[in-house]
Amino acid sequence: MSFEANTNLDEGPPPSAARSSPLGHLIDGLNGLGSLVIAATMVLMCADVLMRNLFNQPIEGVSEMVATSIIIIVFLQLPATLRHGRMSRADLFLDPYLLRNPRGGRRLRAVFSLFGVFACGVIAYATWPLLLRSWNNNEFLGIEGLFTFPTWPMRLVVVVGASLATLQYLLLAWQDMIDSRRSTA
Repeated sequence: MSFEANTNLDEGPPPSAARSSPLGHLIDGLNGLGSLVIAATMVLMCADVLMRNLFNQPIEGVSEMVATSIIIIVFLQLPATLRHGRMSRADLFLDPYLLRNPRGGRRLRAVFSLFGVFACGVIAYATWPLLLRSWNNNEFLGIEGLFTFPTWPMRLVVVVGASLATLQYLLLAWQDMIDSRRSTA
């Protein structure tokens, strides 16, 4: 018997009121923005390869922009990944336990979500002073005179994405606790 819960990407979690909420629209909008950043990063890397190979003129700052875009993509898409039940996890223990003991499994899943609240909350909390410092000191990445760009937009995305992921983890924990009370087993 297979306990793979979410391998069919066309089959998402059951519809809920959260899908049509303003928070849900915001989270899904940021996910779409993350997809656009992925596309732009791919175009940039391909253009750099072409410029480097055809004209021996690489585009300045591509490595810095790609490294920064990876961080931006992760934090733009993390809340939606949680919201739609697509977060990678080891289901080897949890899914069989959830089938045998739905109430206990949901409570355990709520505890795991609370660990996610803690982890994402720490990320948001720790990044906030870095965001303020980069804004106030006008910090830049890159090589001065060749290519530079400000660091504050990346740090803002980290704070917003981690904060929304914290909120999403809280909602998941809340929902699992409510569902555990409704469970008969």
